[in-house]
Amino acid sequence: MNWNGKDTALFLQQKEYIDTAIVPVVPADFGPGMSGAAEQYEFIQLLVTFLEKQFKGRLLVTPPHAYLPDLDEWASDAAEWTDRLKKAGFKHVFLFTSDSRWREREEETGAAVIWVPSVPLGDMEDSVKYSLIENQAKQIVNIIVQKWQDSVS
Repeated sequence: MNWNGKDTALFLQQKEYIDTAIVPVVPADFGPGMSGAAEQYEFIQLLVTFLEKQFKGRLLVTPPHAYLPDLDEWASDAAEWTDRLKKAGFKHVFLFTSDSRWREREEETGAAVIWVPSVPLGDMEDSVKYSLIENQAKQIVNIIVQKWQDSVS
């Protein structure tokens, strides 16, 4: 389910079946790193959109969590998101990012950080983009399912 009026209304009706939140985590850099930040945003958004389709009815994709990469508070802000999502009933919270620094702060966030190196998609044809995203998503599907299974055992 996506963060929109129709899906969130459905979420509220079927909340007991939806135990997972995916939070796209993207840098907001307005300096020299702006292009790279925008590429990460585009890549992560396409990836989580694909995953949402694969797991429709089992998870909710939240609005992106944008952070300022030059400030130290970025991990504690994500921890607050995780805390609020868990209080709302989500058993599993996944932070999706292309910034490898998040892996070092995973414990601090209270969520599972899934790091996927960003691929610049700029001038790629849509079919090539889709194929690339699909290949990445297939690997991530296995990670998510494994995390679900680990929590049951």
